[in-house]
Amino acid sequence: MPAEWRGEAFEKRFLVMPSSDGCLRVYPASFLGRQMEKLASEGATSSDLKRKSLEKLASVIQAAEPDQQGRIMIREKFRQHAGLGREAILIGCLDHFQVWEPRRWQKIAPPTTTFEQVAKDAGL
Repeated sequence: MPAEWRGEAFEKRFLVMPSSDGCLRVYPASFLGRQMEKLASEGATSSDLKRKSLEKLASVIQAAEPDQQGRIMIREKFRQHAGLGREAILIGCLDHFQVWEPRRWQKIAPPTTTFEQVAKDAGL
């Protein structure tokens, strides 16, 4: 993980989960807590479909902490899911980042864009 993602302002523990996109999604550990708080505020019960879905997600999450060099260990099952070998690309996505096998990412990577284009598209 890049050093700037491991600074004082960032969490030290992460949740790794497979994505249907063919990559891995990595969220700060507080992600799951925020989702549980949201369910509680909505009055969800233990039989609520949203809660059951979140429980199912929790069953496939891997917790991880970066070592001194910023590396995180990823389960073999997850590496296979994402097609990861010795190299990976990390893509920042606002509230999480994704881990991609480089050739897979090249196939779907958006064209280079500018702030002005994003601002226009986002209505900023």
